[in-house]
Amino acid sequence: MPRHPLVATTLALLGVLALPGCTALQEIAALRLVSFRFASVSDVRLVGIPIGAGSSYSTLGLADLARLAAAVASRQAPIELVAHVSATNPPENKVTARLVQLSWTLFVEDRRALAGGLDSPVAIAPGRTSDVPLAVRFDLLELGAGQSRDLFDLALAIAGQGSVKKNLRLELVPTIETSLGPIQFPAPVVVSREVGSR
Repeated sequence: MPRHPLVATTLALLGVLALPGCTALQEIAALRLVSFRFASVSDVRLVGIPIGAGSSYSTLGLADLARLAAAVASRQAPIELVAHVSATNPPENKVTARLVQLSWTLFVEDRRALAGGLDSPVAIAPGRTSDVPLAVRFDLLELGAGQSRDLFDLALAIAGQGSVKKNLRLELVPTIETSLGPIQFPAPVVVSREVGSR
């Protein structure tokens, strides 16, 4: 028995409408399969003083010591760094995950240091890992560091150097672009990294 033209048209229209939905579901699934890891910290600077491998308080020059003393006296000690998050899209996932937003909050030893967002979108192809750099700047004295030496040792630990251990934690809220619009993760993704004690 031939199909009524209206029924056939309706079924065809529903089939077309289902295609974007199917694609969007694949894209949403792609985001849910992406795994995140707190990979590293780089480009650490305390009041403009670069801190990395080989840095130590005993080798600081007079100018840097004066900067630290001035920071303690003024109660302002800005620290800048880049926190690197690795985002991996598994090979069995056939859809590229495109992160368009990544709200984040950084904690140092469970104390909230700063919140921010993603500077630019990141596309993660199936089977690939992408570096997601997060630029961070906050006042280190807000974490309770005392004198110049304490301040420097804390910055050294955050940089992954020195003998002081610190736990860094990032709470991430990713948003992926889909054919139905941006979709945000329903719950934060928590990644952490213990630094210091080289």
